[in-house]
Amino acid sequence: MASYVKDKKEIMVRLRKLEGQLKGIQRMVDGEKYCVDVLNQLSAVVGATQKVAAIILKDHIQGCIRDALIHDERADHHVDELVTVIERFTNRK
Repeated sequence: MASYVKDKKEIMVRLRKLEGQLKGIQRMVDGEKYCVDVLNQLSAVVGATQKVAAIILKDHIQGCIRDALIHDERADHHVDELVTVIERFTNRK
């Protein structure tokens, strides 16, 4: 079971909101809205996406990683995997 199940409702609400924001941005581009307005909306989507990722990451650490460390079930693999995921999010420019 995925460790984010406890926050699934909140995650789904946020993802649906993101979906609406993306559709709105598509309409803005199609309607040739002002670039800065589109960029502002894209910035909001990036921030909202990062929040969803943070919730899932927190749940992963508190669930999967904690369990792996306690039970020593491929703990090194899970820690390496976690580091790789964190690097992906922190190295974006």
